[in-house]
Amino acid sequence: MASKKRNTQRRKNGRPGTPPTTQRPAPSNPAAATLILSAYDITDEPLEDRILRRLPPQVRARIPDLFTKVHRAPKEVIPELEHLLATYPDVPPFSNYLCAAYQQAGDTAKAEALIRENYARHPEYLFAKVNYAQICLHKGDTRQIPVIFDHKYDLQQLYPHRKRFHISEFTGFAAVMCGYFCAIGEQEIAALYYRVLEQVAPNHPITRQAKRTLYPPFWIRLLRKWVARHASPTDKAQNQTETRGME
Repeated sequence: MASKKRNTQRRKNGRPGTPPTTQRPAPSNPAAATLILSAYDITDEPLEDRILRRLPPQVRARIPDLFTKVHRAPKEVIPELEHLLATYPDVPPFSNYLCAAYQQAGDTAKAEALIRENYARHPEYLFAKVNYAQICLHKGDTRQIPVIFDHKYDLQQLYPHRKRFHISEFTGFAAVMCGYFCAIGEQEIAALYYRVLEQVAPNHPITRQAKRTLYPPFWIRLLRKWVARHASPTDKAQNQTETRGME
């Protein structure tokens, strides 16, 4: 994680990285009717985690290196993360790191199983919510998204005791919201989340993925039109899931 803090000076209609409420369009879908967008700090500085703080000092000292290896040497770090998760099953970040390592190593089956387990064990943990919501979106099960996030589409509404969020928390959450509102036909609201992602993390892979979701390539749009005209309802659902995976 970078150590540089992002500029979070208050502006007239919000703070950098948070959607101003004045730009919120009127949602046509009842699921979006309770949309509230508030102002809060987004930082790329490490945030204090009370759960990690309770770990032995020697374990806490390993965390920065583990985080780095998840992305640079995932296969190498998997055994250590599996041991840590078995030793500290009530520490959800270890499950999150291990899930990311599985994904980076190409073991999608283990990653998905762990995502489901982490959400079942820690349903209030943001990354457990985000990861499970991504699975639901990929499978076309949009009805689960409001349930996962308790019908709250804003981080501070979801966690009212917090005023600051790490950039990884914001980008993961905003990408899910962008994908969800795209899937239910609320393109303007999806675009609102994408614009803020573009402002906060313009070069992040999550932002590029959100752009492809919101503005899919021409051939994806053409395929979807063909499916809408010619396929059976079962085939439509299957093809929608497949084209999401291609974006």
